[in-house]
Parts: sequence; C-alpha cells; structure tokens
Amino acid sequence: MDQETAHYIMRYFSSFMTDKESKAWKHWSTSFKMGENPKPVRIKLSLERGWLTEDPEILSLLKDGYDQFELNTAKRILDENGDSVFLNSCPNCGRLTRTPIAKQCRHCGNDWH
Repeated sequence: MDQETAHYIMRYFSSFMTDKESKAWKHWSTSFKMGENPKPVRIKLSLERGWLTEDPEILSLLKDGYDQFELNTAKRILDENGDSVFLNSCPNCGRLTRTPIAKQCRHCGNDWH
C-alpha cells in the first residue's frame, strides 16, 4: 500500500480505527500542533484532557513515526473492513480520486459526471 492510499483510508474511514489507534492519532495530532517546544502547562492540560497520553502501548504505535502508523492502521482497516472501504479510482487512469464520491480525477482531469 502506498502512502496516498493510506492517507485516503485514514481520512475517510477513520471510524474503523480501534480505540488505541484513535488515541495514538489524537496524541500525534496534539503533539504536532504544539510544535517543538510546548510549554509545560500546555502539556499538563493536554494530558488531563486526554489529548496526550503516556500509555506505552499507545505510544508504541507511533514509535516508527506517523507515516508508518498511518500505513499500519490503514492496512489493518482495509484487511478487517475491506467490504466497507470504497477506494474511488478514476476509470481512465486508475488512480485514487480526492474523495470517495468524487466524479473528476485530480490526476488526469477525467470527468465522469
């Protein structure tokens, strides 16, 4: 699976993430938004609100970086919920469209309205 497909699955089918995967995503997202040098009070508040976690099991999902987490999670979602995941591909070039309901290809410009 390529990164584009993994991103598409994570964006449009994130409801299939497990609780741990959701917490890992929330942790990564919050960390990313805080930047490189967050203030200690902000970290404390984020931990209290559940936006960050110190759970080693959840943090281990992110140990190889976000891209690998996205690939692993998307692969699991596709393996376990393949019948519910619709990969909307262009009938002309075969590449993924921007959304599951798109009718125009962003890669080749094909329009099938």
